[in-house]
Amino acid sequence: MAACASNDGKSREAQHLTSLGILLVRVVLGIIFIYYAGQHAFGWFGGRGIGAFANTLAHDHFPVLRPLVWAWMSATAELVGASLIIIGLVSRLAALLMILDMFGVLWAHWAEGFGGTDFNIALIAMAGLVLIAGPGQIAIDHLIRSSLKQPQPAGSAATA
Repeated sequence: MAACASNDGKSREAQHLTSLGILLVRVVLGIIFIYYAGQHAFGWFGGRGIGAFANTLAHDHFPVLRPLVWAWMSATAELVGASLIIIGLVSRLAALLMILDMFGVLWAHWAEGFGGTDFNIALIAMAGLVLIAGPGQIAIDHLIRSSLKQPQPAGSAATA
């Protein structure tokens, strides 16, 4: 019995450490995306704002939509996705948005080779971790799932 409790304790410790690692990835990823979204949308952190970002996208020949539409879609995905990733709310959807946004960046910079895309590939890998593994236990998503799994009290309508 003691061995079983010990293994369960190690399992819980491993889950907590894994969740802590995922939280670290989520926070770093979110900060990076907020930084770039702020540059793109509002000209924060030395950025040039949405107009210049749209001009860059026009130069990169993004298809179908107007460059200003692409610019706002990208900046919004980055800002909203990053905020949701940090707090751990609809984390997998947010991670997917960030991955799609980064595929657009890869498409624009592919001609530069690996040196022009390595950072973006790393961001895709970080978002991919959240997409595949979920946000971990230190997340609003986990709190919501836990509250939905709680047993109904005796005498409630569910037991009647």
